[in-house]
Amino acid sequence: MNVACSKCGAKYRIDPSKINGPRAWFKCRSCDEKIIVEPEVQTEAPDISADTSLSGADPVFDDSEDWGDTVANLPGKSYRLGLTAKVSLLMLVVSLIPGGIFFALSSKFSHDRIVSETNRTGMQAAGQLAGRVDEWIDKNVRALKTVANLSSVKSMDPAEQETALKALQKEYPWIYLAFTTDSKGQNIARSDGKPLKDYSDRQYVLDISRGKELAWQNLIGKTSKKPALVLAVPIEDNGRPIGVLAAAMTRDTLSSQVAGIQFGSTGSGFLVDPSGKAVAHKNNAYVLNQKDMSTHPLVAAVRQGRTGGTEFTDADGNSAIGFAHATGLGWIMAVQQDREEVLGPLKRARFTAALLLAVTLVMVIVIALFASRTIVKPISELTRAADRISVGDLDVEIAIRSKDEIGDLGEAVTRLQDSIRISMSRLQRMRRN
Repeated sequence: MNVACSKCGAKYRIDPSKINGPRAWFKCRSCDEKIIVEPEVQTEAPDISADTSLSGADPVFDDSEDWGDTVANLPGKSYRLGLTAKVSLLMLVVSLIPGGIFFALSSKFSHDRIVSETNRTGMQAAGQLAGRVDEWIDKNVRALKTVANLSSVKSMDPAEQETALKALQKEYPWIYLAFTTDSKGQNIARSDGKPLKDYSDRQYVLDISRGKELAWQNLIGKTSKKPALVLAVPIEDNGRPIGVLAAAMTRDTLSSQVAGIQFGSTGSGFLVDPSGKAVAHKNNAYVLNQKDMSTHPLVAAVRQGRTGGTEFTDADGNSAIGFAHATGLGWIMAVQQDREEVLGPLKRARFTAALLLAVTLVMVIVIALFASRTIVKPISELTRAADRISVGDLDVEIAIRSKDEIGDLGEAVTRLQDSIRISMSRLQRMRRN
């Protein structure tokens, strides 16, 4: 028996023998409309070939004694992954695996390269600054030793020493005071013409009296009342220490070389003496107050013998990477830079790699959709044609002409269509006879 959907007009061929109850229903495949089926007695076989608009497939019905209790439904299509989705997923996986490997490897190589380059440039910068400090100190020490060897200074005569001390101060303008003491620290002569003072409590005087060839001290000057560096060398007569030659100098020149360093937009440097007191820093208050920076991570790294970059959180709460180098006097020269700026090239490299990966995935999806639809469309057309042929529509046109396996399938369905048409013609002639 034949039934039609009251909503869209789609027609179905139903086997009445499968309906054992008073009625049954199923959903239209085209519009999901409920179609009620009641068995009827047929006295003559229907002319299937006469109705060319039938489509679909035979539904299966269950027995039902009561319409309200049990009904039969046409088996619906279960969810399945189509060829388009399968091809797209396959191409995505095929491209994603090498793309992901490339992204991971490029990220690692970029990270290693940038970290290595950062360590190299950071240690180089710290080493160069430490070299400048050593060079500046060495220049002053050589000048002091030269003056200390003058006969006028060895004479321990105040007038002769004063002449030599004023000449030294004139030659090195950052020296605001040059002076001499006897071996006990009593002031003999000075370059500024001020009253003589007692320097016996100064550490550099004590160090020279104990036989050191060079002594120094960071302190607040008795004369300048400002942070100063005092360098001292012995005055000797036939190898025997008879006094001390010292020079007190401002640290402006030294500080300008250290605190004035700038690399990138966040890079800076600082210098501390062996006790950890700030000698030069971009924050001048640290220098004026001789802030103790011995617990600073970069200072601690040098004291612990660690080399390379050190990551830490600075006083402003920013994540930073720094490098430190010891000078000839045991001072520590350190440079630091915000971590975000240091690793900026790495972030840009990762962003570029991620962007390329995303563009590749989009292109793969577009190509996969196009390729899969090129394959799926003719298959879907053949499926619809075979479905219509199965319910008697033998005049459906099959327009698949591709020169591949799908084209071969289309030709096979066309031959099947011709064979069914011939068989139906023979059956009709037999019925008429």
